[in-house]
Amino acid sequence: MSNRWVVALAVAALAVTAGCLGAGGGGGPSDEQLAEDATYEWDRDADVRVNVTGGQYAVVADVDNRSEVKFAQRGGFGGRNPLQISAVQFRYPNGTTVDSEDIEVSTQNSRTVVTFPQDNGTFAYKAPAGSRQVSVQVGFEGSHELVLPAGMRVSFPVLGYVEPAGFEKSVEDNRVHASWESMDAGTIDARYYLERDLLLFGGATGVLALAAVGGVIYYRLRIRRLEDEREEAGLDVEK
Repeated sequence: MSNRWVVALAVAALAVTAGCLGAGGGGGPSDEQLAEDATYEWDRDADVRVNVTGGQYAVVADVDNRSEVKFAQRGGFGGRNPLQISAVQFRYPNGTTVDSEDIEVSTQNSRTVVTFPQDNGTFAYKAPAGSRQVSVQVGFEGSHELVLPAGMRVSFPVLGYVEPAGFEKSVEDNRVHASWESMDAGTIDARYYLERDLLLFGGATGVLALAAVGGVIYYRLRIRRLEDEREEAGLDVEK
């Protein structure tokens, strides 16, 4: 087989794979996921609160004159997949709470589509997060608050960050809180670290720095010794 055919087949395989991943990359959440039990903090200061814990995050959001919301997560080759939400609940203004039996969830165009029981209330759900990072689609308008796991920090630029910019940060009960006055699109992305990670990073950086300094000193001594040997051999004597 010629190289031209090999390249053509590789390109075709890549296109097919990208198409499959972009088109769906997996189904939406199962009935078991949607029906999972959860306890949410309905009382909060922000319109939307994202509470990140180990391996997942919980969102509690005000629903104001809207019938549905659509969620997706980034897929391979720039595509998208339905967000694997779980433990869905809806709270009516009078305080009555219903679960997945009264909330319609479907998958359309590689998105998870949630249809609410009514146009006003509060919606809550959970979704997966990484051990050191989280990406949350902004599905609701208004003020937003992101609460990171206990002990995690974002201040050191190499190891941590929060996006988008323009947030106010505070630390309460050993948890970082990032707050935005208004947000209506995009995603909230955060990478965080334990304080001990910063110490380990600093220690590793220090070891590398010492190794680099030691290498420079070694080669300078080596060059000086070679110069002395050349001088002793009379190779550097000017004529």
